[in-house]
Amino acid sequence: MRKSLITLTLVAALSSATSWADESVVAALQAAGIELTAEQVAAITAAQGDQLAQVVASLVAANPENAAAITSAAVAAAPALATAITQAAVAAAPAQAAAITQAAVSAAPAQAVAITQAAVAAAPAQAAAITQAAVSAAPAQAVAITQAAVAAAPADQTAAITQAAVVAAPEQAAAIQAAAANTAPASSTPSGPAGPASSAAPSVPSSSAGGGGTPASPN
Repeated sequence: MRKSLITLTLVAALSSATSWADESVVAALQAAGIELTAEQVAAITAAQGDQLAQVVASLVAANPENAAAITSAAVAAAPALATAITQAAVAAAPAQAAAITQAAVSAAPAQAVAITQAAVAAAPAQAAAITQAAVSAAPAQAVAITQAAVAAAPADQTAAITQAAVVAAPEQAAAIQAAAANTAPASSTPSGPAGPASSAAPSVPSSSAGGGGTPASPN
């Protein structure tokens, strides 16, 4: 009986904390000038955990021009969900990926690396723009942000990501370039097999040339 009461107390406390956080998100969005319908307010206050990220994503999808403001307000009010909110928002409006990322990093700079990785995972084609936005918002974390972006993006995005990071933090160019090179082994792997393949090709003509010269005269 006592265990049941303790469990119920914990559940009530967690529900109360979640409700307070959701109400904070509503207040933050309204303070940012985002107009919310009664249905949207109800959806936010009813959201549990990561569900809030999906509700924010629906707001971004409906108001892409306000994507940055929506993300900033939501992340500031619920920093524990910064990564989930960013990823969902970017997926909902990939064209706004850079603005969303910069807003999220500015609102929760301690999570800049995780935010960048989540944003790149949601919109790999925007990896360079996302990286530049994140580094601009948190230049002290330029190297770690670049590593996260390179790790999350396709190998063919490494050069663009590196260049974008350098543009945002030119004073850290050497460190950024070294970090990117060390984080992207896949980008160097294709050049490895290419070497043996090209060296094997010349050996074939040389053997055929030898075989075609000397035996030809006796015949």
